[in-house]
Amino acid sequence: MAIPRHFHPADFGFDPKEIGNSSGFFYKQATIEWSSPRIWNPDELAPTGLENLEPGYLYAIVRNHHRAKTRDTIVYVGITNNLDRRFRNHPKASNFAAMRGPTSLSIGTVDFGFYRTAKTTGNRKALEGIEHVLIWSLWPTLFNEKKQHSLPRFKAPVAQAWHIENTGYRFAGRMPREIVFPWMLIKHGRDRSAK
Repeated sequence: MAIPRHFHPADFGFDPKEIGNSSGFFYKQATIEWSSPRIWNPDELAPTGLENLEPGYLYAIVRNHHRAKTRDTIVYVGITNNLDRRFRNHPKASNFAAMRGPTSLSIGTVDFGFYRTAKTTGNRKALEGIEHVLIWSLWPTLFNEKKQHSLPRFKAPVAQAWHIENTGYRFAGRMPREIVFPWMLIKHGRDRSAK
């Protein structure tokens, strides 16, 4: 989606990492390291070699069709604590199985930095917030349905502001390097301030 005409991102004069007050920084920092995608047959369990992951991570399902004009199309973003259980009955598995070309799976492990509460086993809400922001930033190619029509974690008491950095595998440039949510778009009026 393009930025609406005449709208511009607001300039707060600071890097998102520096915006805050005496209580702390406004934006929670999260760095996601994406693994190189491994081939996944949607009729089977998750790809081998991913068994020793700690609970709580993101995943991206990637499609590559040999006749497609683009590569590394991200078609689904999700979270799980158990890959095997998740992919035994994935809601979109039949859709992916019916498509031509390989389907791959990339795992995103999240480093929450100083956001200590998200490092514990109670990090589900934090992961859901990040998943929702990713869905909004990638939505044109996604098969996700549930979180495309609601604002990411914008309702109290679970409202979250995120500065997300994506590292590791680049998905042919499709995954944004950084995401700041929420930010602000503004439309300037005519500037008559000059004397």
